[in-house]
Amino acid sequence: MKFILNTAVDPHFCALFDSAGKLIECHKWTNRRRDGAETFDFLESHKAEDLKINFCGGVAGPGGFSSLRAGAGILNALAFAKKIPVHQVRADRWIAEFLGSKDFVLNSFGDGVWVLESGELIRMPVGGAAEKFSDTPIFVGLLPPEKRGKFKKTLDVSLERAEKVLLEVLEKTQPQEIFHPDYEFPPV
Repeated sequence: MKFILNTAVDPHFCALFDSAGKLIECHKWTNRRRDGAETFDFLESHKAEDLKINFCGGVAGPGGFSSLRAGAGILNALAFAKKIPVHQVRADRWIAEFLGSKDFVLNSFGDGVWVLESGELIRMPVGGAAEKFSDTPIFVGLLPPEKRGKFKKTLDVSLERAEKVLLEVLEKTQPQEIFHPDYEFPPV
């Protein structure tokens, strides 16, 4: 079985796939304070100790410190317990693959947003990003409503299948011994 976890981009989710990559179940939530509990309950409901997990991976960030720390702890513990490597990908690479476009912004947990420029994530104020992309339809579905409303031209995209694309992107990444979160803000 394959297990993936996203605690970087809303909605957060975890999912199990069979060995052929067919989705068994996906569980989603929006309360960032429940990342550990939601994931634990999901794994418990599938008898985690009996799961034959041979692949695990997740979204490294950027994202909130506590959410990414919880995700890293879960993935690293699972990788250690199952004696398997862990795969990780940054949110921008996953979303670009999912959309088939680089015209999107990611939520920043401060007052700005992340935009993709020349392959790099750049943090900028919401107003600056909205002005810069005023002539480009841009996917803003990953933003809270107060930030989303600043953009005039938006792409209408459903996030269905996002977990399947995440698995596909993770399967292409080089496995590692340890999952390293990409915190938006350094820990204090």
